[in-house]
Amino acid sequence: MKSITVLVLFVLFSFNSFARGTLPIGVYLSTTGPAAAWGRLEWQGIEAAKRLKPSANNKNIRLILEDTASKPEGAAMAVSNLIHKGVKFVIGPVTTTNALAALPILEKHKIVDVIPTANGMGLTDNRKFAARVCFTNDLQSKVMAKYIASNIGYKTGVVVEDISEDYSIDLANRFIRDFEKDGGQIIKIYKIQFMQNDFSAIATHIKHINPDFVFISAYYNSIALFLRDLRGIGSNVRVFAGSAASSYSLIKIAGKNAEGLEFTDDFDPLLPQNSTAKKFIATFKKQFKRLPDSPQALAADAYLLLINAINTAKGNAAKVAQIIRNTTFNGITGKIIISKGRLERTVVIRRVHNASFEPVAVFKP
Repeated sequence: MKSITVLVLFVLFSFNSFARGTLPIGVYLSTTGPAAAWGRLEWQGIEAAKRLKPSANNKNIRLILEDTASKPEGAAMAVSNLIHKGVKFVIGPVTTTNALAALPILEKHKIVDVIPTANGMGLTDNRKFAARVCFTNDLQSKVMAKYIASNIGYKTGVVVEDISEDYSIDLANRFIRDFEKDGGQIIKIYKIQFMQNDFSAIATHIKHINPDFVFISAYYNSIALFLRDLRGIGSNVRVFAGSAASSYSLIKIAGKNAEGLEFTDDFDPLLPQNSTAKKFIATFKKQFKRLPDSPQALAADAYLLLINAINTAKGNAAKVAQIIRNTTFNGITGKIIISKGRLERTVVIRRVHNASFEPVAVFKP
């Protein structure tokens, strides 16, 4: 009986030692549903970043992944599950709609969140525990409007807006405002729905009125289907989009119809901004046998920003929150300046060329 007692005590001691030696970090992403193509890529980026920095505050990182199913109610459930599991730090989500559902819950429980890719305005305003590494819609709309109006010199355009997504509505409104400030004119606005798969009527009308360009504010799958119908009727009008175009799934869906599409993004692996980016690209390529793209790089930056803050604050959640909301971070995707949760950062214009993405221009803060 004595030997059994010793064994039990040893097992309990070992378990407690292991628990004290790990730091759980929650990750809530869209691994199923319409935004799954991005969510799965972001998970890869976090995994690769963990290889670069596997510990924080002298504890090994243990990642806990929860799927939001690309739905607001799924995001709320995911963060509630993570809170129940005792996490104090999380990374996510993919979309603005999901962030709007999750952030009030996280704030209430004082859980630190670093957002990788949700671009909608106001997500981190008037909060204490949230920050993000991706650019906001006001920044990408200004850059794209300036690029089209000044660098290219176009004067008239049309906008295609997905009215079922908060991100798309916000970006479309901001782009219209910024392009008109730069002296251009939007002559028509077309409204679409996320699950819509027939754009032939809109494409036909665009071909008829013949604008200088089209700006489509939607996610990659809707953009791909729109391009399929637009090019299918023989229209060669130049098409621009926001950062939600940044998925190779767009090229898989649209095929050759995606050629020439230009969009704003946070990162291009062909233009590494610093030594951290080069190291991450090499690590990712070794693990996944291909170059990383924007979703992976942004998610990796979210992870690295959080780890750096945890180390600096020695794990104190309130201090970690203060750091991530007020810092200058030279990340994988470039220089990121955050003040009171709002940021300025590097923006890249990319283009689809030969079934791949290539950088066209870089705008730095």
